[in-house]
Amino acid sequence: MGPRIQRPASPAAPFALPEIAPLNIRNKGSNAASPPQNGSPAQLSALATPLGPYPGSMTPTTPLHTPGSSRPKLKLGNIALNPFGGGYAGGPNNQNGSASPAPSADGSGDVTIMPAPTISPQSRPPPVVSMESLRRTVQEFDTWTDEMLEETARLGEGAGGAVYKVRDKRTGFIMARKTITTMEAPMKQLIREIKIISSTKHVNIIEFYGAYISPSSSEVKVVMEFCEGGSLESIGKQMRQIGGRVSEKVAGRLAEGILQGLAYLHAQKTIHRDIKPPNVLLTREGIVRLCDFGVSGELVNSNAGTFTGTSLYMAPERLSGLNYSIRSDVWSTGITLLELVQNRFPFPTDLADIELMMHITQNEPPELEDEEDEEIIYSPEMKEFIKLALTRDPNQRPIPKDLLEHAWIRNVMSHDVNMAAWIRKVWAWRKPDRKSGEGISRPGSSRSEEASMESSMARLSVGS
Repeated sequence: MGPRIQRPASPAAPFALPEIAPLNIRNKGSNAASPPQNGSPAQLSALATPLGPYPGSMTPTTPLHTPGSSRPKLKLGNIALNPFGGGYAGGPNNQNGSASPAPSADGSGDVTIMPAPTISPQSRPPPVVSMESLRRTVQEFDTWTDEMLEETARLGEGAGGAVYKVRDKRTGFIMARKTITTMEAPMKQLIREIKIISSTKHVNIIEFYGAYISPSSSEVKVVMEFCEGGSLESIGKQMRQIGGRVSEKVAGRLAEGILQGLAYLHAQKTIHRDIKPPNVLLTREGIVRLCDFGVSGELVNSNAGTFTGTSLYMAPERLSGLNYSIRSDVWSTGITLLELVQNRFPFPTDLADIELMMHITQNEPPELEDEEDEEIIYSPEMKEFIKLALTRDPNQRPIPKDLLEHAWIRNVMSHDVNMAAWIRKVWAWRKPDRKSGEGISRPGSSRSEEASMESSMARLSVGS
């Protein structure tokens, strides 16, 4: 036998993404109060139906060939289970959190993030983030220990750990402590949350007090402000139990607080990526505090391509695997507000998860409608605001800074609304002494006066 002749490799077959026919979905409608649970990663990877065509850069990041690879490999990103998910419902307590003044948002354009693409020609291992990296990040804020804190109540639980109400044994100061299991939560998300929450100072962002690692290194514990008003999720459940509805003026104050927080994050080159009712908390005075930054991303001058967050509140472009920006947080804000004022999830709940996500990407967005049988009539300005927030084309959807100038927000903010009195009535708290000064707080997210209580509570009827 002679020497083996080296033959040139056969050319690779052309690479084409498979086309997926749209599902034939029957929208039966439902009045269910809460959304269904998320689907599995295997199901969600089938969401390849594009929204487009969109102008600009809203196209999937799909490199088809690179030198040195004979046949491209298709890799769909998996859903990152958020270990920081799950809001907590506050309860009565006399401890108030402090707030820092809000810096103004910058006037830059649609500044967003660019992590690794979700579709790549070759499978690449995730970046290694060691326990030592996490320890160095926490060390700067490691001023607490388990011995200093007394657990007084369990407030909630997420996929990666639990949230407790705790008391500083030395001072009696009440806080919330989130315990995250390091074995379950990705190190990168742990470090990201600590870095973001420790560097943000804004009245509509939850206040960070410190973090520490357990002696066994199996848990990271983040100490933060305790928000007695609870989350919008817990408030929604309470409103259904007492037969109440959130008035338009109160909804406007909540919307303004969320948008102020998002505009601040945008100015800091960060997007939240997981806006939903459990992640919007309220203080005892009714001031909005955004929380849970485990899936947030640092921004650069480009678009994101990762699939991270809570899918049923995601914008259509995210469910379709397209690039997304701060405008995706605006969509999630619109869905959150619509669910709160309607007392129900705004999408059909009789569909399987994958069908529901296809429904969100392929159908017209929900709208705010009057409920004449309940004598609930919304202003044209509020309807337009919700419609803008839920614009299907992300290039036409406003950024938070622009929505803060919307006529509905400007009109709501021109009237006094006693948010402290409203949240007190929601939770049936005892009315405070006049000398306590409750209801007096910054103009904007929580300006209020006692004289306006009846108007702000117009549609909150407490059942017997």
